[in-house]
Amino acid sequence: MISVFNLLLSGLFLFVGEYISGEKILSDSIGPSKDLDSDVMLTENEVVTIVFRTRERYPTSELLNIVVVDPQNKEYFWEEKFYASSKSVTRTRDFFSFTPEVSGIHHIKISNADFQTDVKFVSGMANPREQPLFLITMFVSFLIMFVGVLSLKYGTIMESIKSRRVSVKGALNFCIALSISLIIMYNTVRL
Repeated sequence: MISVFNLLLSGLFLFVGEYISGEKILSDSIGPSKDLDSDVMLTENEVVTIVFRTRERYPTSELLNIVVVDPQNKEYFWEEKFYASSKSVTRTRDFFSFTPEVSGIHHIKISNADFQTDVKFVSGMANPREQPLFLITMFVSFLIMFVGVLSLKYGTIMESIKSRRVSVKGALNFCIALSISLIIMYNTVRL
């Protein structure tokens, strides 16, 4: 049961992590005729994650130019490749992170967009890709869940589905498994 909750919570975190961790600093959109050019307050050594999103259909990727100028006029430059989906209903998303070396007002410019892209800056966001134990936890949870499902008899599964009764023991097991899973995910993602 813990492995099932781990899989559900880690999958959920991939989609809602930016909303439950970190503080939104700036939200805007860029496109072929619109660049992002703004000043924002950033804190020293606190990771800033830029979330890129689009619903556009575009056959190739765009190469975004990201320029950050800190309060000491030190300039940082990155090129970030962002892929749009070729399917009409899919919303694609990507992340880019950097860590400011000084606190203060930073000038940020993002340019060279080939299609309409939403951009959001989040300070202190827990990015799953940067957590070394995130994928390991997902894999181990899947493996344990798969072995557990294979070890159950078909009749046992059908009986538990048909009975629909909630026992005190079942509710207690549910609460304990959910609590342990939340602790595992909290430590894995480092919220």
